[in-house]
Amino acid sequence: MTKDSDMICTPPRYRRTTAIVAPLFIILTACATAPAPYSPPEISPTGSSLSKLTADADTGARTGALSADDLSVIAVLGNPDLQAMRAEAGLADAQIFAAGLLPDPTIGLGFDAPLNGANEVLAIAGSIGLDLAGLSSRPARVDAAKAQAAKVRQDIVWAEWLTRQNAKLLASRISWLEDVRRKTIEYRQVADDDLDRTLRAASRGDVAAVEVDARRLTAADAADRDRTAESQLAVARLDLNRLLGIAPDETVQMQSPEPYTGVPSSDADLFARAIDSRADLQGLRAGLEAANAGIAVADSSRFPLPAISLNAARDTGNIRTLGPAVSFTLPIWNQARGDIAVAKADLGVLEAQYKARAETIRADIGAATSALFIARKQRADVVDGLAGISDQADRAEASADRGDISQTTAAATRLAALDKEILADTLALAAVEAAIALETAVGAPLDSIE
Repeated sequence: MTKDSDMICTPPRYRRTTAIVAPLFIILTACATAPAPYSPPEISPTGSSLSKLTADADTGARTGALSADDLSVIAVLGNPDLQAMRAEAGLADAQIFAAGLLPDPTIGLGFDAPLNGANEVLAIAGSIGLDLAGLSSRPARVDAAKAQAAKVRQDIVWAEWLTRQNAKLLASRISWLEDVRRKTIEYRQVADDDLDRTLRAASRGDVAAVEVDARRLTAADAADRDRTAESQLAVARLDLNRLLGIAPDETVQMQSPEPYTGVPSSDADLFARAIDSRADLQGLRAGLEAANAGIAVADSSRFPLPAISLNAARDTGNIRTLGPAVSFTLPIWNQARGDIAVAKADLGVLEAQYKARAETIRADIGAATSALFIARKQRADVVDGLAGISDQADRAEASADRGDISQTTAAATRLAALDKEILADTLALAAVEAAIALETAVGAPLDSIE
């Protein structure tokens, strides 16, 4: 509490100043608000369900097995990483909005209380000004923000394309690995049955111990191949569930995707198509435009425009004045040369990254094309020899049932046939993966390129 003696000793001019300034500070303090309590988003313990994603997605299949295209749509819709990237698009739009705002005028207000003299009044000074430099750089800043937003959107489009292709790849991998797993189970069963017969024959003394060792090695190899196929299939299914954003233990029923049977264009044509169609390259080109606009923003500060203001004042002698004022920075030493150098260096870095990305695409297209042709050729060679082996295995089993040959001979023939079939399926999967890799590198479906 203020004492009466303090009020008596305080000059009247100070009391008037306090009476004016104190309410101003109270008003400004009232404008400052404490942040509201924040709670992070709730995370569902079970995650999204495939049925909900299927219902939300615009797919033809609502129930039953899903096609590779259905899974691609569901993956683009439900993938958590893509949802996070889409939030960045809202941030880019906000940056465009922020860049387009006009600079606020500046207002200055001051008081001077005379300490001595007669018939003196409280001196008041006020000004209102506008930063012309911020106003002049607004178009360049808006262009840079728009280019950056275009880059963000193209990055999202490219991430959606990669997610789509990954879903297609996993669907194809699961389909072929299921066929391989069925054959490795049969392969393992045939090898185990042959080992049991050999052990019984060895116990009777009908075969030598070396025969038992050979059957043991075959059965161990069959078990190892079966376990490997089982692990690969489980990993592919878990990767698909992770991509879709669903629980790991949920089972996805899918249709067998149709393999690509066409002949791709030349590497040069595919590379030219990739330069035009790949969203990541379009995003890099938008980034180049943003960097070039950044040079314009920096260059606009080379010779800064002044900040103008209108000043009004009343001195302690009650004399009133009114007049304009101009303030600016003399471009003697700096001249925004540092900002211009950084902006040009940033553009140079982006240009180097663009060229490096293009060369990586060229190499990826060449590698995928080569892998596709090699896998197709090797599978064709295996399939050509497979028909005879499969027929021979069928005839050998029929002969063994009649007692013409031993069950061991029939089993060896069947194992050889199954081994070729597994190899053919593995090469077919390699061809499918190479075709999808080629599609991914080009940035467009191969069917649309032919």
